[in-house]
Amino acid sequence: MPPVNATTVPRSRPLPLAALTLAALTLATLLSACSPGRDDRSADTTQAAADTALRDAMTASARAVQGTDLKADARWFTCPGGIGSRYSGGGVMTSPPGDRTDQLAAIRDAVLAAGFQDATQVDGYVTAQRNDVDVSIRFRLPDGSWTFSVLTRCYTYGGKDRARVKSSDRHVILP
Repeated sequence: MPPVNATTVPRSRPLPLAALTLAALTLATLLSACSPGRDDRSADTTQAAADTALRDAMTASARAVQGTDLKADARWFTCPGGIGSRYSGGGVMTSPPGDRTDQLAAIRDAVLAAGFQDATQVDGYVTAQRNDVDVSIRFRLPDGSWTFSVLTRCYTYGGKDRARVKSSDRHVILP
């Protein structure tokens, strides 16, 4: 390597405009996704929407397949990356023996009739949405039960809502 002096030091080349533009757009996207602002939706509203959605999906499903022994609960969790909180939980229901494919179709029809939108993307599951809440339903072979999960999207909360969502207290939805 030749000795470095004022005449041999290479001059830095400016970044091309396209690279600077890409960097600026990436930074703007990241900052908008990580905004420290608060959502207008209260923790009570989010929790009530999720509890109602899970309860409605489970009771509609139980009516459709003569399900019994409905149990469900949920709690608050921190969202991935630590930005915001989501309310998540699940439930279980037993049903009489029968063709599980027919039962799944009956459950899907009942849940959609209860005001949900079909969001199913995987065979053997029902995934439905209502009021920013996802409810997923599937049959579990080991114990022969139907399982339900409920999940809200991530919201950011302040004030008394922040203390509430930081608690990991379990909330019984059913029975």
